[in-house]
Amino acid sequence: MVYDPPASSTAAQLRYLIDAVTEFIVLKDGEGRWLVANRAVIDTYELEGLDYIGMTDMELAAFRPHLIDAFRYNLKTDEQAWAHGKALTIYKSFELDGRLNTWEVVKTPSFTTQGARHQLVIVSRNITDRVEAEQELALKEQKYRLIAENMSDIVGTRRLDGTITYLSPSFEHQLGLALSEYIDRQIGSIIHPEDVRRLQRDLILPPENRELPTTRCRLRLASGTYRWFEISRSMTWFDDIEEYQIVFTCRDIQERVQYEQRLHRLAYEDALTGIPNRRQLLDDLGRRVQQESAFALLYLDIDHFKNINDRHGHDIGDALLTALANRLTEHLNIGDTVARIGGDEFVVVIADADHALAHAERLCHALQAPWHLENQIFHTTSSIGVALCPADSRRVHTLLNLADQALFNAKRQGRGCVCAYSDSRRT
Repeated sequence: MVYDPPASSTAAQLRYLIDAVTEFIVLKDGEGRWLVANRAVIDTYELEGLDYIGMTDMELAAFRPHLIDAFRYNLKTDEQAWAHGKALTIYKSFELDGRLNTWEVVKTPSFTTQGARHQLVIVSRNITDRVEAEQELALKEQKYRLIAENMSDIVGTRRLDGTITYLSPSFEHQLGLALSEYIDRQIGSIIHPEDVRRLQRDLILPPENRELPTTRCRLRLASGTYRWFEISRSMTWFDDIEEYQIVFTCRDIQERVQYEQRLHRLAYEDALTGIPNRRQLLDDLGRRVQQESAFALLYLDIDHFKNINDRHGHDIGDALLTALANRLTEHLNIGDTVARIGGDEFVVVIADADHALAHAERLCHALQAPWHLENQIFHTTSSIGVALCPADSRRVHTLLNLADQALFNAKRQGRGCVCAYSDSRRT
């Protein structure tokens, strides 16, 4: 047996339901007369005790004149909904309890089969909290965008495949490149080829396990030159698109890098000649020994350099040292290095140990060619001592001492010649 509640009971239940709803619910007929209003409407429009059923908005306004503006707005937007012919969403704001409230109102008209106005269902939702939250978010976004668009650092986002999704205007200011050419495209083309692989290594692990360290790379400018930038990155989950993206900032550190390079030159390069100094030579020799490389170490100086320096002055002496460093550099092969370790003493490291003596002889001959310095011509010779690794020793300082001993023997043999430590040891 199916229970069929009486009509009066069903009406009471429906009344209870609409009164429990916090949204405004109003039903009007085709003439704009109020037929149903829930408790939220009755309380807001102060209709308690007033027989509002069958009244229009303007008739109700006569009883509540202080709400006339709200009734007039209702009437105006009702007509807009009827003209629209289907559900119309509008927004209205008014002060309630000392606070400006915003309402989202959906007015849905219905018509008879002949097309005449039948009824208008009005549902209004208070969206004040949502609007205030959106306004606060928009204000924050505006502030962040203002910062991003006016800061000198480049700010951007990119997908894990490298596709750029956002770039701040500073991209154009810093690099001179058009934003439109890189949004939704790969940015790898402006990264220096030597830096691309290092940046890609950071993206091997799954996104949730990645820690992206601050790094450096060179970015290409519109002029074709490169500048150093410091890159800060963070892996971020974007809820709206449901994917991980990398948020990054690029700060121009060209001046910092140039300063660091100057410090490096001061620490590892000879100030006069620009070639490696003793410190860099020792580092280089240390690496070669650790790699168990076979190489030759040539220790040389300029015969009678003190006489030239004393007779012609330090400017000529410095010019001679610089010219000698340049000539040595010109005669180096791939893998060879030259360093000035003090005064007129130089060390040449020859990677091809098997032909080191022949190379030393060629250098000795090349250093006998005239020097054209400040409109003068000078003739000098150089003595060269040779030590071999690993044949003579595997210890760096021992090799230097052995090559120095061989140089001393070359001078005893008359200068301007080559002497290997292994040969001097046998004599």
